[in-house]
Order: sequence, then structure tokens, then C-alpha cells
Amino acid sequence: MQQDPPPIFPSPDPGARDALRAVLHQAADTVADYLTEVGNRPIFPLQAESPATEALPEFGQPLPEAFQQAAEWAIEQSIHVHHPGYAGHMDSGVAVAGIVADFLVSALNQNLLAYELAPGATLLEKKLLEEFRLLAGLPEGAGGTFTTGGTGANLAALLSARDAACRDSSRFGLTRGRHGVPPTAPLCLLASADAHYSIQKAAAILGLGSDRVLPVPVAGPERRLDPEALPKVLEQAVHRGLQPFALVATAGTTSCGAIDPIHACADFCEQHGLWLHVDGAHGGALLFHPQARNRLAGIHRADSLSLDPHKWLYAPKSAGLVLLRQVDDLVPAQYEAPYLDRFSDHGEALPVSQGRRALDGSRRFDAFKVWLILRHLGRRGLGKLLDDRLALTRWFHQRLSEHAFFLPKHIPDTNVQTFAPRASKEIPRIAEAHRALEATGRLWSSYTRLDGRPCHRVVLLNPAGEQHHLEGILATLEGAHRGLAEAGQTPASPFPPGNSSSNPDNPTIAKAAAGGYAKECEKPAKEALNDRGQGDEALLHSASEFRHRRRPET
Repeated sequence: MQQDPPPIFPSPDPGARDALRAVLHQAADTVADYLTEVGNRPIFPLQAESPATEALPEFGQPLPEAFQQAAEWAIEQSIHVHHPGYAGHMDSGVAVAGIVADFLVSALNQNLLAYELAPGATLLEKKLLEEFRLLAGLPEGAGGTFTTGGTGANLAALLSARDAACRDSSRFGLTRGRHGVPPTAPLCLLASADAHYSIQKAAAILGLGSDRVLPVPVAGPERRLDPEALPKVLEQAVHRGLQPFALVATAGTTSCGAIDPIHACADFCEQHGLWLHVDGAHGGALLFHPQARNRLAGIHRADSLSLDPHKWLYAPKSAGLVLLRQVDDLVPAQYEAPYLDRFSDHGEALPVSQGRRALDGSRRFDAFKVWLILRHLGRRGLGKLLDDRLALTRWFHQRLSEHAFFLPKHIPDTNVQTFAPRASKEIPRIAEAHRALEATGRLWSSYTRLDGRPCHRVVLLNPAGEQHHLEGILATLEGAHRGLAEAGQTPASPFPPGNSSSNPDNPTIAKAAAGGYAKECEKPAKEALNDRGQGDEALLHSASEFRHRRRPET
């Protein structure tokens, strides 16, 4: 008996119901096959291509056929962050609970714009935000919204900070200010020199200008914001005729995962009347770790806080959140929406709905997947995942400290580690060595710049990654560096992209990189699975010893 085609929209018709189940099972099987076999794929498509089929065909095709073709294309052309060898960025394979939650959320299609468009979803979002408030130690009266990620959360927080400094600026503009009085001087804000670029984007969007984000130097082997430099940066801003209104402390910088000294930042803000925003997009997840949460000491003093569950809480994208010390400050604009505030005369809709607090209009029910992950893992399960990655980072830092070719470039506060060759002549070859690693298809790190100098970088977020994957990365990168040197690339005249001498497909480079990888893979598994349970004291060497280690050879 021939099965009915899947309906365009769900239908109670028995034939259509069976066809709907069949296509949903097809999708589930495709996802399950992908997730269980992802380790057999190359991590990155070296030559990504757009779909060969028409993007907008005149006539449609059967959904099972269309889905199969589209899914095969999407899988082949994606970077596979679930792959055990992936250690590149603050993106990772996600929890199964988040995947199945996202599936249901798409079917429910709730809109957090207003309570009447998402009744239960609105209440769950507010309940979950209350749990995050308690975790952070913020007082009663604090609250916020879910966002699409840290960029949106930072923007919402700094908008509130700007409005606190220049009342009614969202309504009348910066040139008018409260009761028609402009601000005494152009506004500016302070942030670590290693702060995320979203802070500059927010300043641009808010009409301040990205150059009005004044960098505060970092210091120490962890590369944290230097609180002793704050008075000088503030003094220089005032001397330039600027009016500082906020300080951003980062809990988990993107390049090296540093956590700025939040208590010291809070003291400075209280002394000078500044708004303290903590960008905890990555490191804020440590609130769930029973011991490492102490690294966030002082976070309860923040005026605003951002956090990305789609990073270290393993939720699918996108899921971010922003919390304000006074939730009533989170009202970006005054406007009328009588079709949504139909109960406002009775005081029912407006206090419950989240729409007026969010920058977005339509908002997805992202709280559901975060909630389901937390229900599945619990605090202890999530804490164990965090602890496992922190332990792996401690091990890797020690491994780099003893490595003959590489050395660590900082002491990690979280699960991010940068490193570079000990010999300074190898520094210009870092990008090309990464390309050679990428070409193997089995391992994937990233690279960044610290103080203008390139270095390799891993983010140990992926729960499938183990010590032997990191040993493979080191061996392959070292082989690539040596292959590049053998091929004749010199620091004074690095080959341009595409030159055959620097191309990872060059036989000399490819052989050296692959040889390093193969040599590492031949080691017995037990050699790569040493004890990872050492405490933080094994990591925290003195700053003088660290600086001595990182001094490059000439």
C-alpha cells in the first residue's frame, strides 16, 4: 500500500498522520546517524560549496527527497563541532537534551513577545531567570530576559547602563538627555584590552562610537584586567573631555579565558559612580561548579550580567541571557502596542510579559532547551562536566610547560589555553601550521593574537575531547612547523596564501604534519590517559617562573 505524502502542515487525517510520522522518523534517523558517526568525518570542509540545486525552484518536490538532499548537503558542508578532535572555539557538540528540546520548540512555535503568545513559555523563562539570579547572588528585584547570545545580552546591558547615566536618552536621544539637558560630556566606557568585540559593537549601536571603549591593560600570567591601571585610564578619559559611565569586567575572555578581578572592579565602580557590567558569556557557567565558582567572586555586585548557555552549558544555538540588578531598568524604549497590552488597564499583561524588556520583538522559546538540559544533568552532573574540562586544561597547561617545542602563553582561568613555539623564528609560521592541521581532517584547533603576536589556541569545551587528541594536535602542529621550515619559509619573507611552499598540500609539509599525527596515534592509549585529577595548586606556578618559561628562544 502506497503511503500518503507528508502534509504541508500537520493534519488529523490518518494517512497524513502516518506520513508525518514517517518524515519525522527520517529526520530523527538522519540526526542520530550523523551524531554517532561524526568521528569518521573530516572536521572541516576544505572546499565548502553552496547547494548545486536551485535555491528557489519553480515547483516543489516530495519532502522526504528534499530533506534527504538538503540534509546531505548541510552535513557535508559543516564544521563538525561534535567531532572528538575538535578543540577550536567556544562552540561544541551539544547535549542530547538540547537537541530534542529544540525539536519540540520548533513545533510549538511560541513567541516570547507577549504572554498571550507564549503563556507557559513566559512563566518558565522568568522562573529559570530567577534560578540564574540566585546562582549569581543578585538581590531580589533583579531579573532579565533570554537573548540570542552574548552580543545581544551585552548590548541590552550597556543600553541600560547608558540610560542610567543619561536619563531619558532612549526617548529623547543623547543630544537632549533628561528634561532637555544634554550630558555634560561625551560618554565612554572602560573594558579590558582583551574584552570581546561585542562591547565595541554595542558602543557603536548606542551612538557612543566604538572608539569610546577605552582599553584597560591586562596584567599577570593569567592576562586579567589590571585594576591598578583603572585610575590612570579614568583620568586620561576625563582629561580628554569624556564622561565614563560603565566598566565591563569579562569572566572568560575569548582569546585566553581570563576572568577579570570582579571585586576590584566593583570597588572601583562604587568609588567613581560607574555601572559594572560582567560579561560572563563563557566563564559565567562556572556558577554551576561548587569550587571554581569562587573565581567569579564579586559577581553578586554587578549591575548587569550576561551569560551564554549555548557555550559551556552545552545548549544548541542560540541561547543567551542578560540579568540586571534592577529589572525595571531593562526597558529599552517606550511605545504603545494595544494589540498586545489588551489587559494593561487591569495590570495583568505588562508585568508578566517579557516583550518590553527585550531588544528583539519575536523571540524563540530558548529557555526550554536550557531547562531540559538542567533537568537532565542536574547541578551535580553539569558541575562534573565543567570539572572534567578544567582538569583537562590543567593537564594540557602542564604538558605545554614541559614540551620541548611549545610553551604556554598564559595560565588559564577557565578551559582556554594559548600556546606558541618556543623559538621566536617559528611565530610567523603559526597560521600556515594551523592550515596543515586543518587539512588532516582529524584534529582542529584555532589561533589568535595576544599583544599583536600570533599563537595557537585550544578551547577545551568538547566533552568528547581527551588527552590523546591534544597530544595529536601538538604533534601535528610541530610536524607542520618543521615541514614549513624545511620547505624554506622564513620569518622575514613568509609565503603568501596559496604559494605552493606554504600550502598544507605541499608534500614536505603534509608529510611532516601527518607524520607527527601518526607518531602520536601509535602511542598506547594508556600513555595518553594519565590522571587528570590534580588540583589547581598544580597549575598555579609563580608568575616569575611562568614568565621565565615563556621567554622565547632566539
